[in-house]
Amino acid sequence: MEIIGGELGFVGARRRGRCFGHTLNLSAKAILFGHDADAFERRISGVGPLTEAEHLIWRKKGPAGKLHNLVVAIHRSDLLTGMLRNIQQEAFNKSSDPKLNARKPLDVILDNDTRWLSQLYMIRRALLLRDYIERLIAHHRIDFEQQNKAKRGGPKKSLTLPFICQPENQLSDKDWEVVEIFAQILSYYEATIKMLEGDGQIRKRKRGWTGSYGNIWDVIQGFEFLLEQLERFKDIAKDFPDTEHFRININLGWQKLNEYYEILSETPIYYAGLALHPAYRWKWFERNWTDRPEWIDEAKNMVHDVWRFEYREAALPGQEPPAVEPVPKQRKTSDNPFQEYLKRNRYTAPEAGHGGLTPGDDEYLHWITHCESGDGSIDDPLAYWHEKRFKYPNLSRMALDFLTIQPMSAE
Repeated sequence: MEIIGGELGFVGARRRGRCFGHTLNLSAKAILFGHDADAFERRISGVGPLTEAEHLIWRKKGPAGKLHNLVVAIHRSDLLTGMLRNIQQEAFNKSSDPKLNARKPLDVILDNDTRWLSQLYMIRRALLLRDYIERLIAHHRIDFEQQNKAKRGGPKKSLTLPFICQPENQLSDKDWEVVEIFAQILSYYEATIKMLEGDGQIRKRKRGWTGSYGNIWDVIQGFEFLLEQLERFKDIAKDFPDTEHFRININLGWQKLNEYYEILSETPIYYAGLALHPAYRWKWFERNWTDRPEWIDEAKNMVHDVWRFEYREAALPGQEPPAVEPVPKQRKTSDNPFQEYLKRNRYTAPEAGHGGLTPGDDEYLHWITHCESGDGSIDDPLAYWHEKRFKYPNLSRMALDFLTIQPMSAE
């Protein structure tokens, strides 16, 4: 970006956006595995079985690391995978519940480096299969000991159990509680990523609402939402098993999020995306950053500078008469907690007049001081600015340039 900027005459760093999904993934790994989690995972990831040294390293990462060891052992062994399927199928066949009779066995899900929040999906599947996994370990130990009996009928004294059968490598009831709470925490990350993935296009979605995923104006709110959730989990950590472990790892996840949140100020992209949405405007910042007035001032100055130096006097091509845009339907109640958070943070502005601009008026200054009563219900800011392009020709160009930036590399 710096090279491109040098050739085209702009500062590259000011136009560089970061992939929001990657940032959340780093924070999630910090919660699960602690310091340098990403480097740690890259160092020992591979397609072959874990060595004893690698197995020990993972185990030291706590319950999530022990679960990873267990899942790797099952996933990379045809024998163990087959045993797990058979144990499930036997249980389904014995059940008097027709729904269970019709179920098909499930395999474990292995976390990896390429899928965001892959650890969450590994944990969820393991929790679902917990009873069957525990039976698998017991059966595997029995089979192993029977195959390695001494002549007198007992197990050989020098017998070394498979990794997953060794007591120190098995998940205790407390360990299972810990990974279940991790799943609760990471479910908020999942909700946020789902809202930020997409192409930003308004469409009719599931559950009967019309809206868009993958919106640049949701990034700052995504950080605020997750930091708020982590603060809440820190407050209730005293009720969790292994309290100190939780506090430390939640703090690490919080620090990683906050590290990237604070460097959003390197670019005006995220400030402009939120401030130029008619349902949020600068009121969002004034309401949510009350303890950081210097942040608000910096954000306003950055966006105003972009307007003043790049858009205010820009020559625009001829424009066609405005097309009639369909009014988006209101979103219905969702089970996505981040989506509900976004709805609560909309700004219902008092009527501030519909006056037009007179020659010499500054479009940007006029718009930020003139709200309309329906602005708080706007779901599609792109249609809004398309409609306003004759009243605010240069500002609408700036708004559309920023509002169409994708927040994640998934699109």
